[in-house]
Amino acid sequence: MTELPNLLRAVRDRFASDSARWQAVLDRDPRADRIFCYAVSTTRIYCRPTCRVRRPHRRNVSFFADWREAEAHGFRPCKLCLPRDAVAAKPDISVRPAAILFADVVGFTRLASTLPPETVLDFLAELHERLRAVVTAHGGRMHKSLGDGLMAVFGDEASRPDDAERALACGFGIVEALSLWSSARERRGEAPVEVGVGVHFGMVAIGRIDGPDGRERAIIGDAVNVAQRLERITRRLNASMVVSDEALRAVDAGGAAPLRSRLRRAGTASLNGCRPRSVWIARSSMRARQGPGQSLPLAVAGGADL
Repeated sequence: MTELPNLLRAVRDRFASDSARWQAVLDRDPRADRIFCYAVSTTRIYCRPTCRVRRPHRRNVSFFADWREAEAHGFRPCKLCLPRDAVAAKPDISVRPAAILFADVVGFTRLASTLPPETVLDFLAELHERLRAVVTAHGGRMHKSLGDGLMAVFGDEASRPDDAERALACGFGIVEALSLWSSARERRGEAPVEVGVGVHFGMVAIGRIDGPDGRERAIIGDAVNVAQRLERITRRLNASMVVSDEALRAVDAGGAAPLRSRLRRAGTASLNGCRPRSVWIARSSMRARQGPGQSLPLAVAGGADL
């Protein structure tokens, strides 16, 4: 097998066997995207493990280390998933799996409209101090400050096997930390605070681009877009956190069980600008206090446009 970038070695051993590779194809596991490619004998086409166009039978599938090996055996690249691009690493760009977390204060615009500007600035300073502390405690990096929220990355400098698990734990930590802060604010007669969190796991491109202050670190990819959309639909789902099925699948079996016990499946959600995703939710503790009559909207299970 051709030598892989060092940052992907942590996930290479997961797909050492053909059975593990086949499962990755069935799951369209983004961690496998630069580890191998698969070819279909009936079409003579080879694809990324994450290709969403083909659903081949196992008996027709062969696995190859890279596109060169696949083409040496007479297979053509898929025109939709572009498998050559998955392995075309550039010296200043790293493409690897990472867990992405977005967090945002629910109803911030309404809250800010009731407060003096200096109080809003104090609120945001304290908010980001609390968010940053939770992200750092779980080994993540606060990539962007988004006014009343943030984007955090787990797997920024190097991909690690527990990136998804740490991102999920961080999501719960953020919800709990802001819940405690909200309770303290209410005791002081201040407005409560509620947060929405979205967590996803997938392939991202990490590099530097030219900005007004010089070269800025950029993290882009569909995984970033999906995580942001998941955070936005927390309002519709009456949830404090929305987690993609991909994020849960990326958690090792031993760590997934306790995390799943704190989440419940909420069907398939349509995400603006992204393909539908199976999602899991953690119920919003603040909205739960509104009483048993407030039920979870079930339209999402049918793939309603969110």
